[in-house]
Formats: sequence, C-alpha cells, structure tokens
Amino acid sequence: MLDLLQLTGKQRQFIELLQRQHVVESLRSLCVQAGFDFNFINGFLLSGALNSYVQWQEHTQRTWALTAKGEDLTGVLPGSLLADKLLQGQRDGGASPGGNRALLQAELGAAFSLHYGALRREQAVDLIDGDGEGTVAVLKSSVLGAFQQRQGVFEAIAAGKSLDASASSSLEWLQQQGYIVSRVETDYSLTVLPALQTLDLGDVVTTLTSELILSGQWRQADLKPYDIQAEVPDVAYGRPTILTQCIQRIRDIFLNMGFDEMSGYMVESAFWNFDALFTPQDHPAREVQDTFYLANPQTLPLPDDPVLVQRVKQVHEANYGGQWTEAEASRAILRAHTTTSTARRLHQLQGKDGKYFSIDRVFRNETVDRTHLAEFHQIEGVVVGELLSVRTLMGYLTYFYERLGFKDLKFKPTYNPYTEPSLEVFAYHPPSDRYIEVGNSGLFRQEMLAPLGCGEKATVAWGLGLERIAMLLYGVEKLSDLIGPDIQL
Repeated sequence: MLDLLQLTGKQRQFIELLQRQHVVESLRSLCVQAGFDFNFINGFLLSGALNSYVQWQEHTQRTWALTAKGEDLTGVLPGSLLADKLLQGQRDGGASPGGNRALLQAELGAAFSLHYGALRREQAVDLIDGDGEGTVAVLKSSVLGAFQQRQGVFEAIAAGKSLDASASSSLEWLQQQGYIVSRVETDYSLTVLPALQTLDLGDVVTTLTSELILSGQWRQADLKPYDIQAEVPDVAYGRPTILTQCIQRIRDIFLNMGFDEMSGYMVESAFWNFDALFTPQDHPAREVQDTFYLANPQTLPLPDDPVLVQRVKQVHEANYGGQWTEAEASRAILRAHTTTSTARRLHQLQGKDGKYFSIDRVFRNETVDRTHLAEFHQIEGVVVGELLSVRTLMGYLTYFYERLGFKDLKFKPTYNPYTEPSLEVFAYHPPSDRYIEVGNSGLFRQEMLAPLGCGEKATVAWGLGLERIAMLLYGVEKLSDLIGPDIQL
C-alpha cells in the first residue's frame, strides 16, 4: 500500500515521472535519462509500494566489459596487427612482401615479437630462413582470420557496442585469455496503470518553518510523520585529546620535511635500550631508581645477528673496561626512550642515507612533579648522511620549532653516552617566566655507529618531549593538566 505521507522526495519525483508515461521499455534507460539511481528505484519498485499502480516484468541481459588486463592492451590484441599484414599479403597474391621478416619487423617495430609470439602459440605461423632472408610463413590462414574477428569484437566491447551471435567464439577466446568478463544486468519493463496517472500526490510538508507556525497554516498542511522510536546508528561522539592533536600536528611537520615514520616496541631488551647505544652496563641510568624492569618476562632474547652482539661487546670492553655480560643486556624493560627505534633502524640501514622520526610512549621511574611524568611521549628524529654537523642539527631543530611557532630557543652543551657533541634544547615558557628543557640532541658517536654498520656515516639525532611542547603550545602550567579524564583547558 502506497503511503503518500511517507514518500521521500526522490520517490515522489519518480512517481510524477511515471504519471507522464504509459509504457516504459527499460527502467535502466529511464533512470539514466532522468538522473535517478537505478538501485534506489529498483528497491522502491520491489518493495511492493507500487503494486496497485504499475505492472512490471523482469528482464536479464548479458553484457561484456574489459578486465584490467584487457584495458592494459590499449585497444590492440597481441597477434592482430601481424595477422592483418600477413592476410593482406595473401590477398595481394604474393606480390606484396607481406611475409618478409625484415619488412614486418620494420613496420611493427618492437611489437613484432609480441604479435609473432601470439600467433606462434596457436601454430598459425612459423619462421623460415632461406636465401639469407627470413620469412614468416602462414600455416593456418583460418587462425589469422580468427584474430581479426577477435580484434573486432574486442574493439566493440571497449566501445560499449552490442554484439550478435557470430561473436560467440571470439567472446569465449577473449574470456579464456582474461581480457573480458561477463556481467548479467537486470532490467524491467513497466506498464503504468490508470490508477497512478490519476493519483493526486498533494503537497507534503517535511520541514516545519517559523512562517508555517506563525501564520497558522501548519493546521491545514499535510505534515510528514516521523517515527521517533526508529532505530538509529550508534555514532561515536567526542573529539581528539590535546595530545592527539599535538601528535598529528608534529607528524605533519616531519612528513612535510621529507622524513619517514618509524616505530618500535614498548617492551625492549636492555641491549637495544642501553648497550647498542654505548651506555655502559654500570651506568646510573640502568638502576631500578631510573628504569622500569619487568618481572614477567624477566629477559628477552638478544638480536639474531651474532656479529652485532660481538661488536657491541668488543666496543664496550675496549672503552669501558670490565666484562660485558649478555645476562645484563638481556633484561626486559619498559623502554626509557625512543632511541631504541633509531638503533634498530640504523642496523637495518647499514650505512644507507635516510631521515626518520617517531612519536611514541616511553617510561622512566621519575618523581612526578610539575614538569615530569613517569609515562610520557618522546619525539625521536635521526638523519643519516654525509657532512652532517652541529650546525645541521641546530638547523633542523630551529626549523621544526619555528613551524610550531617557537623562536625563543637556547642550546646548551651537555653529556650523553652515545652522542658527542651533545646539546640540550630549551624553550621559553611564559606561564613560569623561564626556559624549560624540551629535548636532547647530538651527533652519534662512532663507538655506537660502528657496531650497527653505520661507522662511515655522520648522524644527527634528537629526542624531544611531546608533553613539554604541548605545555608551550597551550600555556599549561603543569604536565598533569594535559592528561586524565578531567582536562579543563
């Protein structure tokens, strides 16, 4: 049963179109001409709403279309051009040098081998050498003619033309070769009954405007009803957190600077977190007061590359003395910095140039205060290349912070086990009226690069605090204001 008040705008337009028709030979053609979506109208027809107003009959039609492989041929089947020239030579009664290999190669160019191979696979031609000249001999003229027919059918399909029964053999061959694919289209012919032609759709108000209310016309209008109990999609609501927005902003900056993104693991072995970074096994940073060690698992396997492990051991013992142990290097920890990702990537690069960054979470057993957290994000960056220097490093960092809007920076020399020289980066923080440290940077030492296979390259790198940058961007007094469910910014 047709409920006029429940009709959508498109459905009403379609009914008005049918009221001007008596017989519709093709519903698909009508939809194309009138700009309707056939699938939408098809669903409306099959819903049964028009059963008392329209008689319809279903028709199916088989059509053909080019596959991606067929489209790659750019309109020419392999074998068709050579078949044309050989048949032309036969029609000329042998007077034409159509079978001369040299002339055919000159005419077809680089495509000769492709066309000859296609005909040779169907044993239609062969190559005969005689009198110092090669000849392409025709073995089966019928196959050459079939190639011409296939080319004609192929062109017709590409142009969307209809085909007759004589094309069946060519269609079968083209489908076997994967050049075309068949499709079955459903269409309908309609007969419009008088009940629809005399149907008065009337005017239905779908939007209650202030004019209708103030004038009182809403009392006489037919209002479209709405089912307020109908099921609606469960749409997630909310917005990205400030840190998420900050991460995406920084990611865009590095991508625009030509960097590739890398990632790592939250749970790492001490080998990648410390040993591969030329940090001695008795360094204070490896104490439980600074690093989170895991109880389960307590250890992780060392890298599969025994040469890498041996090189790291040798460089530690040569520079720091004492015995380097695999037991200490195997201890499982929550990564203390994202430089573990850099160490892994340098080992993969083996001296190749590159620019990489990551924005990942790190963990340190620190006392939580206004500018420190035990869990935070670090922005890692590394550039591997030739003739890199402190000036290069400061240039990258200055440009990065300028893109964020910070121009008041200071660089201070510092010490890191794996970089020399090393620089701390400070930025002015207006709420506290002082400079706060926002990152650490430097040039990787050769003692670190050589075991990783990058000893011949210069490398600049940095680790920046995401939360510290967010404090500067949003004028936050303490880091705890940026996390948790009750952010008041």
